[in-house]
Amino acid sequence: MGNRRKIGFDLGNHSLKIAVSKGDKREYHQVLLPENLMEEDQITMPHAFSAFLKKTKKELGLPKGEAGLVLPGGQVICRLVTMPRMLESQLLLNLPYEFSDFIRGEPHQYHCDYAMCRPTGPEPEEGEEAEMTMMAAAVEKRQVQEYVSMFAAGGFPLKRILPQEMALIQLAEAYTKAHPGESEEFCFIDLGYLSTRIFVVQGDRIKTTRRIPVGCRQLDSVVADVLNVDGFLADSYKRSNYQGILEHPRCVEIYEHIAVEALKLINFYHFTYRQNQLAGVYLLGGGAAIAPLRKMLEETLGLPALPVEGLMGASGQPVDNIGALACAAGLIACEEEEG
Repeated sequence: MGNRRKIGFDLGNHSLKIAVSKGDKREYHQVLLPENLMEEDQITMPHAFSAFLKKTKKELGLPKGEAGLVLPGGQVICRLVTMPRMLESQLLLNLPYEFSDFIRGEPHQYHCDYAMCRPTGPEPEEGEEAEMTMMAAAVEKRQVQEYVSMFAAGGFPLKRILPQEMALIQLAEAYTKAHPGESEEFCFIDLGYLSTRIFVVQGDRIKTTRRIPVGCRQLDSVVADVLNVDGFLADSYKRSNYQGILEHPRCVEIYEHIAVEALKLINFYHFTYRQNQLAGVYLLGGGAAIAPLRKMLEETLGLPALPVEGLMGASGQPVDNIGALACAAGLIACEEEEG
């Protein structure tokens, strides 16, 4: 089973990140999405997306095998939930109503799942009601069916669909398992296309999170304006730092805005959890490749950018910043299934 091919996808608004594993080898790909195929976390043309997957599979020589997918953040709700202790059948019946303030439509239109968290407090005293804490997620059943159909038509049967939060928890737990005795606190900053999302993971749960509505799209707009080019060229110039464009004052303003907003969450976490042991931050997403942004975050937060490949060092296989979530979806999830 160890040589079985596994593949994971992280679907963003600008690109599809892919992680492939076979035995002790791992490879990563980032493929730009065709224009207008994805808008605000929504696939606009399902048939065209399946055709895009088929083309990508052929061009990259991607193998057949079990696949996992990290859902776009806007399509799934994931939160820490505490409920009275109950049977699983009762939990599945009651869990959708924990999301009633967050969802559109009726609870029965949503698929809910959960991962139980380890108890952290003392056992309840006699007469006290026992509780259970879990990371719970809700996603529209229609969305799940659409993704299963689209990926199957593209040649990839989905075995696991994860919210971003659970993918990060799995990466954190893989590290903790490989490094017993070290801190179980992790801060992830996903520097995405539409926005920047910050997560602090403590053990097997998300302790705090924040979304900053600024991402690489704003950088592309600045590059396009300064260099008087279209969006496609702007993205290319950004990636190659054409004429040092990433050091332009208007780009630096964007880095500063992201860093200051991130600092607010870090300060809140430090204040709320005085005994915290955050050693640094893990930068993910396309923006993690932008050196001036990385430097700005390190200087503003006063925390180093830690090497993402260390998250799964026990396997001896590297993990890159852009493909980390895809790795969690396709590789760790399938390994759990094997175990």
